[in-house]
Amino acid sequence: MAVVIGTRNSFELVDGAGVEDVALGAGLRPGPRVLRRFDVHDKDNRRPSTRPRPLAVRQTAPEPVACEVRPRRHPAVQFVAYAAAAAVFAGLLSLLFLYTSGATTVPERTNVVHVQVGETLRDVAERSAPASDPDAVVSRIRELNSLPNSDVVPGQSLVVPHGTP
Repeated sequence: MAVVIGTRNSFELVDGAGVEDVALGAGLRPGPRVLRRFDVHDKDNRRPSTRPRPLAVRQTAPEPVACEVRPRRHPAVQFVAYAAAAAVFAGLLSLLFLYTSGATTVPERTNVVHVQVGETLRDVAERSAPASDPDAVVSRIRELNSLPNSDVVPGQSLVVPHGTP
């Protein structure tokens, strides 16, 4: 097997001859034999003269791109902005809950009730449709009974929405 060994001034192609490769009585010592020597002409580059020189290519740094740097906001301003966003989100979430629970709708079924002593129209609305929005029920009671305002007297009969929506 032949091996290339690099020295300080040259490369040598060496045959790794062992004891079994040498004939007995030939007077030769077993060991490596130099088959071919390559002199190095360019000691700085240390490459064989048969291999072409690499091209000297300078790498250029990419040109910086002008980009706008956005100034950072003060932490207090960021906190207020995040708190406002959280409040808006909570408000929308509560409206969604009210809408899905049916509290914004008024029941279609009606019933006749009598106003008790000390009751207002809002109290009657809360008693007749407890799962609905009281303001929506009051406006529906005024519409059903053709009332000009929210004034009622004890013992007055009213047609009111009844039950759950």
